[in-house]
Amino acid sequence: MASAIRAKRGRQMTVCVCVKVNECMVFASDSATSMDGSGKLDQDGNPIQQVYRYGNKLFQIHRTHPIMAMTCGIGNFGKASIATLAKEFRSMISDTGETPLGPGYKMSTVAEMAHDFFIENRFKKANEAADGAITGGFELWIGGYSDGEETPELWKISVFKGVPNQPILVANSDTAGVWCGGQPDPILRLINGFGWRLDSILKENDITPESHPKLYANLPAALHLPLAHPLMPIQDAIDLADFLADMTKKVFRFRAVPEYVSGDIDIATVTRFERFRWIRRKHYYPPQLNQETDHV
Repeated sequence: MASAIRAKRGRQMTVCVCVKVNECMVFASDSATSMDGSGKLDQDGNPIQQVYRYGNKLFQIHRTHPIMAMTCGIGNFGKASIATLAKEFRSMISDTGETPLGPGYKMSTVAEMAHDFFIENRFKKANEAADGAITGGFELWIGGYSDGEETPELWKISVFKGVPNQPILVANSDTAGVWCGGQPDPILRLINGFGWRLDSILKENDITPESHPKLYANLPAALHLPLAHPLMPIQDAIDLADFLADMTKKVFRFRAVPEYVSGDIDIATVTRFERFRWIRRKHYYPPQLNQETDHV
């Protein structure tokens, strides 16, 4: 059944949200990072599992161009965290880097370069070193403006069950809306009117697109709750992204499962003229020790 919000289901222990309108693009992400023992048990016979609450999942991708990224899923390739790799990628495509973005760049080019760096280089090398044992999911959402464009685009590179996918254009410059990754079910239920399991439940009860074509055609639009309007002001887009991420965090607080969505919610925007801006960001040091506002 078609969904207004698209999200692949996998073992993604986090939430990341994009709100895209004409004025800007907003990214919001929680800070939970999950570690498991790959089937190993502790001394009491319980599966080894740990959720850390201070992971960094939202990144400025270029110092001068309006481009940013957020991630969910696998938190590291080999010894390097995705946050560290994002900084390395930013350095690589900077104006003084080895493969700088020149005038007239396209977001499709940025997505292709990110795919080559994160997937073809780092992921595949880490997977080879692990004898193909990396079977989890990974997503890197990249949002920003092609040079000279008035509105942003949203791209995604991903690995699903250990298999890399090619970059996909999630939302072109003419599209507005909400997209999410990681643990999308609370947001899907709110905006789409049903969770990700509805398809399988209907089919288990012999309700299929072939047996009920009218139901499958009409239900998504009938239940859809439109929250992101193309003309929404920047502050409202920020508040909406914050609300959706925080709602998901609170759902996991009260569910009888580990708090896979937890910690501080980081928020950033890109706009055509102001470029990248942190709206809210955690730090591992007191702010009075570092008064700079442009460091990342």
